[in-house]
Amino acid sequence: MKKTLKFIVSIVLIFIAIYFLYGKFFKQEEAPKALTTRLEKGDIRGTVTAAGEVYARDLVDVGAQVSGQIKKLYVKVGDKVQKGDMIAQIDSVTQENEIAQQKAQLLIHEANLASAKIAAANAKTQYNRELELYKRNAASKEAVENAKNSAALKEAEQKQIEAQIEQTKLQLSTAETNFGYTKITAPISGTIVSMPVEEGKTVNSNQTTPTIVKIADLSKMEIKMQIAEGDISKVKVGMDVEYSILSDLDNIKKAKIYKIDPGLTTLSDGTYDKTSSGSSSSSSSDSAIYFYAKMLVDNENDFLKIGMTTENNIIVSEANNTSYLPTSVIKRDAKGDYVTVLNGKEPEQRYVKTGVSDDLNTEILSGLDEKDEVLIADGKAAPLNMDGPPMVF
Repeated sequence: MKKTLKFIVSIVLIFIAIYFLYGKFFKQEEAPKALTTRLEKGDIRGTVTAAGEVYARDLVDVGAQVSGQIKKLYVKVGDKVQKGDMIAQIDSVTQENEIAQQKAQLLIHEANLASAKIAAANAKTQYNRELELYKRNAASKEAVENAKNSAALKEAEQKQIEAQIEQTKLQLSTAETNFGYTKITAPISGTIVSMPVEEGKTVNSNQTTPTIVKIADLSKMEIKMQIAEGDISKVKVGMDVEYSILSDLDNIKKAKIYKIDPGLTTLSDGTYDKTSSGSSSSSSSDSAIYFYAKMLVDNENDFLKIGMTTENNIIVSEANNTSYLPTSVIKRDAKGDYVTVLNGKEPEQRYVKTGVSDDLNTEILSGLDEKDEVLIADGKAAPLNMDGPPMVF
Protein backbone atom coordinates (compact mmCIF):
# COMPACT_ATOMS: atom_id res chain seq x y z
CA MET A 1 0.00 0.00 0.00
CA LYS A 2 2.81 2.38 0.93
CA LYS A 3 4.64 1.49 -2.29
CA THR A 4 1.53 2.32 -4.35
CA LEU A 5 1.14 5.71 -2.60
CA LYS A 6 4.78 6.59 -3.18
CA PHE A 7 4.42 5.70 -6.85
CA ILE A 8 1.37 7.96 -7.27
CA VAL A 9 3.11 10.87 -5.49
CA SER A 10 6.16 10.45 -7.74
CA ILE A 11 4.02 10.57 -10.86
CA VAL A 12 2.27 13.75 -9.63
CA LEU A 13 5.61 15.45 -8.89
CA ILE A 14 6.92 14.55 -12.34
CA PHE A 15 3.85 16.14 -14.00
CA ILE A 16 4.21 19.27 -11.87
CA ALA A 17 7.87 19.58 -12.86
CA ILE A 18 7.06 19.11 -16.55
CA TYR A 19 4.32 21.77 -16.27
CA PHE A 20 6.58 24.46 -14.85
CA LEU A 21 9.53 23.62 -17.10
CA TYR A 22 7.33 23.91 -20.20
CA GLY A 23 5.97 27.25 -19.07
CA LYS A 24 9.49 28.57 -18.49
CA PHE A 25 11.16 27.50 -21.72
CA PHE A 26 8.30 27.51 -24.24
CA LYS A 27 6.31 30.54 -23.13
CA GLN A 28 5.39 32.80 -26.07
CA GLU A 29 6.69 36.37 -26.10
CA GLU A 30 4.41 39.22 -25.26
CA ALA A 31 2.79 41.14 -28.12
CA PRO A 32 5.11 43.82 -29.56
CA LYS A 33 4.28 47.40 -28.71
CA ALA A 34 3.46 49.96 -31.42
CA LEU A 35 6.46 51.95 -32.70
CA THR A 36 5.98 55.73 -32.67
CA THR A 37 7.93 58.91 -33.30
CA ARG A 38 7.52 62.62 -32.59
CA LEU A 39 8.32 65.80 -34.47
CA GLU A 40 12.02 66.57 -34.60
CA LYS A 41 13.83 69.84 -35.25
CA GLY A 42 16.54 70.30 -37.85
CA ASP A 43 17.49 71.44 -41.35
CA ILE A 44 16.04 69.92 -44.52
CA ARG A 45 17.17 70.48 -48.08
CA GLY A 46 15.42 69.36 -51.21
CA THR A 47 17.96 68.57 -53.91
CA VAL A 48 18.16 67.46 -57.52
CA THR A 49 21.12 65.23 -58.28
CA ALA A 50 22.75 65.46 -61.70
CA ALA A 51 25.93 64.39 -63.42
CA GLY A 52 28.09 67.07 -65.01
CA GLU A 53 31.09 67.52 -67.27
CA VAL A 54 33.81 70.17 -67.09
CA TYR A 55 34.44 72.43 -70.10
CA ALA A 56 36.78 75.36 -70.67
CA ARG A 57 34.85 78.62 -70.66
CA ASP A 58 36.92 79.90 -73.60
CA LEU A 59 38.38 77.35 -76.01
CA VAL A 60 39.84 78.66 -79.27
CA ASP A 61 40.98 76.73 -82.32
CA VAL A 62 44.05 78.49 -83.72
CA GLY A 63 44.26 77.66 -87.42
CA ALA A 64 46.41 78.40 -90.45
CA GLN A 65 44.99 80.88 -92.95
CA VAL A 66 47.68 80.19 -95.56
CA SER A 67 49.03 76.99 -97.03
CA GLY A 68 52.58 75.84 -96.50
CA GLN A 69 54.95 73.74 -94.45
CA ILE A 70 55.17 74.25 -90.69
CA LYS A 71 58.77 75.33 -90.18
CA LYS A 72 58.71 75.90 -86.42
CA LEU A 73 56.45 75.22 -83.42
CA TYR A 74 57.18 77.44 -80.43
CA VAL A 75 54.88 75.75 -77.88
CA LYS A 76 53.88 72.35 -76.56
CA VAL A 77 50.81 70.99 -74.77
CA GLY A 78 50.51 72.44 -71.29
CA ASP A 79 52.42 75.66 -72.02
CA LYS A 80 50.87 78.90 -70.84
CA VAL A 81 50.84 81.69 -73.42
CA GLN A 82 49.90 85.35 -73.52
CA LYS A 83 47.90 87.02 -76.26
CA GLY A 84 50.25 87.77 -79.15
CA ASP A 85 52.87 85.12 -78.30
CA MET A 86 54.32 83.19 -81.24
CA ILE A 87 52.74 79.78 -81.73
CA ALA A 88 54.12 78.59 -85.07
CA GLN A 89 55.92 79.69 -88.22
CA ILE A 90 54.77 78.52 -91.65
CA ASP A 91 57.22 78.56 -94.56
CA SER A 92 56.84 82.06 -96.01
CA VAL A 93 58.84 81.76 -99.26
CA THR A 94 55.71 81.83 -101.43
CA GLN A 95 54.34 84.88 -99.64
CA GLU A 96 57.69 86.70 -99.76
CA ASN A 97 57.93 86.07 -103.51
CA GLU A 98 54.41 87.38 -104.00
CA ILE A 99 55.29 90.56 -102.11
CA ALA A 100 58.41 91.07 -104.22
CA GLN A 101 56.45 90.48 -107.42
CA GLN A 102 53.75 92.98 -106.48
CA LYS A 103 56.32 95.58 -105.47
CA ALA A 104 58.08 95.18 -108.82
CA GLN A 105 54.78 95.43 -110.65
CA LEU A 106 53.99 98.57 -108.69
CA LEU A 107 57.28 100.15 -109.77
CA ILE A 108 56.51 99.34 -113.41
CA HIS A 109 53.05 100.89 -113.15
CA GLU A 110 54.42 103.99 -111.44
CA ALA A 111 57.01 104.43 -114.21
CA ASN A 112 54.31 103.98 -116.82
CA LEU A 113 52.20 106.52 -114.99
CA ALA A 114 54.98 109.09 -115.09
CA SER A 115 55.33 108.54 -118.82
CA ALA A 116 51.58 108.67 -119.32
CA LYS A 117 51.32 111.96 -117.46
CA ILE A 118 53.93 113.51 -119.75
CA ALA A 119 52.17 112.14 -122.82
CA ALA A 120 48.83 113.42 -121.59
CA ALA A 121 50.27 116.85 -120.86
CA ASN A 122 51.89 117.05 -124.30
CA ALA A 123 48.67 115.95 -125.97
CA LYS A 124 46.72 118.59 -124.10
CA THR A 125 49.29 121.25 -125.06
CA GLN A 126 49.10 120.19 -128.70
CA TYR A 127 45.31 120.38 -128.59
CA ASN A 128 45.42 123.89 -127.17
CA ARG A 129 47.93 124.93 -129.85
CA GLU A 130 45.79 123.53 -132.66
CA LEU A 131 42.76 125.24 -131.20
CA GLU A 132 44.49 128.65 -131.20
CA LEU A 133 45.68 128.13 -134.75
CA TYR A 134 42.15 127.18 -135.79
CA LYS A 135 40.83 130.40 -134.30
CA ARG A 136 43.35 132.27 -136.47
CA ASN A 137 42.37 130.20 -139.48
CA ALA A 138 45.86 128.73 -139.43
CA ALA A 139 44.75 125.15 -138.78
CA SER A 140 41.99 122.95 -140.07
CA LYS A 141 39.08 121.78 -138.04
CA GLU A 142 40.19 118.19 -138.64
CA ALA A 143 43.57 118.93 -137.05
CA VAL A 144 41.82 120.33 -134.00
CA GLU A 145 39.61 117.26 -133.70
CA ASN A 146 42.58 114.92 -134.03
CA ALA A 147 44.48 116.82 -131.33
CA LYS A 148 41.44 116.75 -129.08
CA ASN A 149 40.98 112.98 -129.50
CA SER A 150 44.68 112.38 -128.90
CA ALA A 151 44.56 114.39 -125.66
CA ALA A 152 41.50 112.46 -124.48
CA LEU A 153 43.18 109.14 -125.30
CA LYS A 154 46.33 110.04 -123.38
CA GLU A 155 44.24 111.12 -120.37
CA ALA A 156 42.36 107.80 -120.47
CA GLU A 157 45.63 105.87 -120.62
CA GLN A 158 46.85 107.80 -117.58
CA LYS A 159 43.68 106.94 -115.62
CA GLN A 160 44.01 103.29 -116.64
CA ILE A 161 47.54 103.15 -115.28
CA GLU A 162 46.42 104.89 -112.08
CA ALA A 163 43.74 102.17 -111.67
CA GLN A 164 46.37 99.48 -112.24
CA ILE A 165 48.49 101.08 -109.53
CA GLU A 166 45.56 100.96 -107.06
CA GLN A 167 44.89 97.33 -107.97
CA THR A 168 48.56 96.43 -107.50
CA LYS A 169 48.61 98.19 -104.13
CA LEU A 170 45.65 96.05 -103.04
CA GLN A 171 47.40 92.90 -104.25
CA LEU A 172 50.53 93.97 -102.40
CA SER A 173 48.50 94.55 -99.24
CA THR A 174 46.95 91.09 -99.60
CA ALA A 175 50.38 89.55 -100.11
CA GLU A 176 51.68 91.31 -96.99
CA THR A 177 48.64 90.11 -95.04
CA ASN A 178 49.25 86.54 -96.19
CA PHE A 179 52.87 86.92 -95.17
CA GLY A 180 51.64 87.96 -91.73
CA TYR A 181 49.50 84.82 -91.59
CA THR A 182 52.66 82.71 -91.77
CA LYS A 183 53.44 83.94 -88.25
CA ILE A 184 50.76 82.32 -86.08
CA THR A 185 50.23 84.03 -82.74
CA ALA A 186 47.98 83.39 -79.74
CA PRO A 187 44.62 85.22 -80.06
CA ILE A 188 43.96 84.91 -76.31
CA SER A 189 45.91 84.28 -73.16
CA GLY A 190 45.59 80.73 -71.88
CA THR A 191 47.00 77.21 -71.93
CA ILE A 192 47.86 75.03 -74.92
CA VAL A 193 45.53 72.05 -74.53
CA SER A 194 45.92 70.37 -77.94
CA MET A 195 48.44 70.26 -80.82
CA PRO A 196 47.21 68.10 -83.72
CA VAL A 197 50.19 68.99 -85.98
CA GLU A 198 53.96 68.56 -85.97
CA GLU A 199 56.89 70.47 -87.42
CA GLY A 200 57.40 69.66 -91.09
CA LYS A 201 53.74 68.96 -91.80
CA THR A 202 52.22 70.78 -94.77
CA VAL A 203 48.86 72.42 -94.16
CA ASN A 204 46.37 73.31 -96.88
CA SER A 205 44.10 76.22 -96.09
CA ASN A 206 42.30 75.97 -99.43
CA GLN A 207 40.24 72.96 -98.33
CA THR A 208 39.54 73.44 -94.62
CA THR A 209 41.16 75.68 -92.05
CA PRO A 210 43.73 73.37 -90.44
CA THR A 211 44.00 73.62 -86.65
CA ILE A 212 47.52 74.22 -85.36
CA VAL A 213 46.74 74.36 -81.61
CA LYS A 214 43.82 74.72 -79.23
CA ILE A 215 44.13 77.36 -76.51
CA ALA A 216 41.88 77.38 -73.45
CA ASP A 217 41.44 79.89 -70.66
CA LEU A 218 41.49 77.57 -67.64
CA SER A 219 41.10 80.28 -65.01
CA LYS A 220 37.31 79.81 -65.18
CA MET A 221 35.62 76.57 -66.10
CA GLU A 222 32.07 75.78 -67.14
CA ILE A 223 30.29 72.76 -65.70
CA LYS A 224 27.41 71.47 -67.80
CA MET A 225 24.94 69.46 -65.72
CA GLN A 226 22.48 67.13 -67.41
CA ILE A 227 19.09 67.65 -65.75
CA ALA A 228 16.47 64.94 -66.28
CA GLU A 229 13.21 66.00 -67.88
CA GLY A 230 11.33 65.09 -64.69
CA ASP A 231 13.45 67.52 -62.65
CA ILE A 232 14.01 70.44 -65.03
CA SER A 233 10.95 72.40 -63.83
CA LYS A 234 12.42 72.47 -60.30
CA VAL A 235 15.76 73.93 -61.38
CA LYS A 236 16.14 77.71 -61.71
CA VAL A 237 18.92 80.14 -62.59
CA GLY A 238 20.64 81.38 -59.43
CA MET A 239 20.17 78.19 -57.41
CA ASP A 240 23.09 77.00 -55.28
CA VAL A 241 24.94 73.85 -56.31
CA GLU A 242 27.33 71.66 -54.34
CA TYR A 243 29.67 69.70 -56.58
CA SER A 244 32.66 67.39 -56.35
CA ILE A 245 34.87 65.47 -58.76
CA LEU A 246 35.06 61.68 -58.86
CA SER A 247 38.68 61.57 -57.69
CA ASP A 248 37.94 63.72 -54.62
CA LEU A 249 34.31 63.23 -53.62
CA ASP A 250 34.81 64.55 -50.09
CA ASN A 251 36.08 67.92 -51.34
CA ILE A 252 32.73 69.63 -51.89
CA LYS A 253 32.70 73.02 -53.59
CA LYS A 254 29.88 75.49 -54.19
CA ALA A 255 28.67 77.43 -57.22
CA LYS A 256 25.50 78.90 -58.72
CA ILE A 257 23.57 78.11 -61.88
CA TYR A 258 24.00 80.98 -64.35
CA LYS A 259 22.25 79.54 -67.39
CA ILE A 260 19.73 76.86 -68.40
CA ASP A 261 19.60 75.98 -72.09
CA PRO A 262 16.15 76.36 -73.71
CA GLY A 263 16.28 73.00 -75.51
CA LEU A 264 17.34 69.44 -74.85
CA THR A 265 21.02 68.53 -74.78
CA THR A 266 21.11 67.17 -78.32
CA LEU A 267 19.79 70.50 -79.59
CA SER A 268 22.44 72.40 -77.61
CA ASP A 269 25.13 70.06 -78.96
CA GLY A 270 23.96 70.47 -82.55
CA THR A 271 22.99 66.82 -83.00
CA TYR A 272 19.22 67.23 -82.67
CA ASP A 273 17.22 65.48 -85.39
CA LYS A 274 13.60 66.54 -85.42
CA THR A 275 12.55 63.54 -87.49
CA SER A 276 13.83 61.08 -84.88
CA SER A 277 13.44 62.92 -81.58
CA GLY A 278 10.24 62.19 -79.80
CA SER A 279 7.93 62.38 -82.82
CA SER A 280 6.04 59.39 -81.45
CA SER A 281 5.45 57.83 -78.07
CA SER A 282 7.58 54.86 -78.98
CA SER A 283 10.60 56.92 -80.01
CA SER A 284 10.39 59.22 -76.97
CA SER A 285 10.42 56.25 -74.62
CA ASP A 286 13.57 54.80 -76.14
CA SER A 287 15.92 57.38 -74.65
CA ALA A 288 15.82 59.76 -71.70
CA ILE A 289 15.68 63.50 -72.30
CA TYR A 290 18.05 65.88 -70.52
CA PHE A 291 18.64 69.63 -70.43
CA TYR A 292 21.86 71.53 -69.71
CA ALA A 293 22.11 73.69 -66.59
CA LYS A 294 25.44 75.50 -66.47
CA MET A 295 27.62 77.09 -63.83
CA LEU A 296 30.89 79.05 -64.03
CA VAL A 297 33.48 78.26 -61.38
CA ASP A 298 36.90 79.63 -60.50
CA ASN A 299 39.59 77.05 -61.19
CA GLU A 300 42.06 77.65 -58.39
CA ASN A 301 45.32 75.71 -58.65
CA ASP A 302 44.01 74.03 -61.83
CA PHE A 303 41.76 71.85 -59.67
CA LEU A 304 39.43 71.12 -62.59
CA LYS A 305 40.48 69.52 -65.87
CA ILE A 306 38.63 69.62 -69.18
CA GLY A 307 36.42 66.54 -69.51
CA MET A 308 36.19 65.72 -65.79
CA THR A 309 32.94 64.26 -64.47
CA THR A 310 31.29 66.00 -61.53
CA GLU A 311 28.63 64.93 -59.05
CA ASN A 312 26.23 67.80 -58.43
CA ASN A 313 23.52 68.44 -55.86
CA ILE A 314 21.27 71.34 -56.82
CA ILE A 315 19.53 72.84 -53.78
CA VAL A 316 15.98 73.45 -55.02
CA SER A 317 14.39 74.05 -51.59
CA GLU A 318 15.63 74.51 -48.04
CA ALA A 319 14.22 74.89 -44.52
CA ASN A 320 16.35 75.55 -41.43
CA ASN A 321 15.48 74.66 -37.82
CA THR A 322 12.12 73.30 -38.88
CA SER A 323 9.87 70.48 -37.63
CA TYR A 324 9.98 67.27 -39.61
CA LEU A 325 8.98 63.60 -39.66
CA PRO A 326 10.35 60.59 -41.51
CA THR A 327 8.88 60.67 -45.00
CA SER A 328 7.89 57.00 -44.67
CA VAL A 329 5.21 57.73 -42.02
CA ILE A 330 3.38 60.23 -44.24
CA LYS A 331 0.57 58.82 -46.37
CA ARG A 332 -1.60 60.47 -48.98
CA ASP A 333 -5.18 60.17 -50.13
CA ALA A 334 -7.57 62.32 -52.12
CA LYS A 335 -7.78 64.88 -49.29
CA GLY A 336 -4.03 65.30 -48.88
CA ASP A 337 -1.14 64.16 -46.71
CA TYR A 338 -1.87 62.52 -43.37
CA VAL A 339 -0.24 60.60 -40.52
CA THR A 340 -1.61 58.22 -37.91
CA VAL A 341 -1.48 59.60 -34.35
CA LEU A 342 -1.96 57.48 -31.22
CA ASN A 343 -4.64 59.36 -29.28
CA GLY A 344 -4.79 57.38 -26.09
CA LYS A 345 -5.22 53.79 -27.13
CA GLU A 346 -7.05 54.51 -30.37
CA PRO A 347 -5.16 55.54 -33.57
CA GLU A 348 -6.33 58.77 -35.22
CA GLN A 349 -5.81 59.87 -38.81
CA ARG A 350 -4.45 63.44 -38.83
CA TYR A 351 -4.03 65.57 -41.97
CA VAL A 352 -0.88 67.67 -42.11
CA LYS A 353 0.58 70.41 -44.28
CA THR A 354 3.99 69.44 -45.63
CA GLY A 355 6.88 71.55 -46.93
CA VAL A 356 10.43 70.79 -47.98
CA SER A 357 11.30 67.13 -48.43
CA ASP A 358 14.54 65.25 -48.94
CA ASP A 359 15.17 61.55 -49.43
CA LEU A 360 14.46 60.70 -45.77
CA ASN A 361 12.51 63.46 -44.02
CA THR A 362 9.66 65.86 -44.76
CA GLU A 363 8.95 69.24 -43.19
CA ILE A 364 5.65 69.47 -41.25
CA LEU A 365 4.23 73.00 -41.41
CA SER A 366 0.99 72.40 -39.50
CA GLY A 367 -1.36 69.71 -38.19
CA LEU A 368 0.78 68.24 -35.39
CA ASP A 369 2.00 69.19 -31.92
CA GLU A 370 5.41 68.32 -30.55
CA LYS A 371 3.88 65.85 -28.06
CA ASP A 372 1.88 63.91 -30.64
CA GLU A 373 2.94 60.28 -31.00
CA VAL A 374 2.98 59.42 -34.69
CA LEU A 375 2.62 55.77 -35.54
CA ILE A 376 5.54 54.16 -37.37
CA ALA A 377 4.44 50.50 -37.16
CA ASP A 378 1.41 48.77 -35.62
CA GLY A 379 1.91 46.46 -32.65
CA LYS A 380 0.12 43.20 -33.44
CA ALA A 381 -1.41 41.34 -30.51
CA ALA A 382 0.15 37.94 -29.90
CA PRO A 383 -2.15 35.00 -29.01
CA LEU A 384 -2.56 34.47 -25.28
CA ASN A 385 -0.66 31.51 -23.83
CA MET A 386 -1.08 29.55 -20.66
CA ASP A 387 1.64 29.20 -18.10
CA GLY A 388 1.94 25.58 -19.02
CA PRO A 389 0.13 22.70 -20.64
CA PRO A 390 -3.10 21.52 -19.06
CA MET A 391 -2.55 19.03 -16.38
CA VAL A 392 -4.07 15.66 -16.96
CA PHE A 393 -4.28 13.12 -14.24
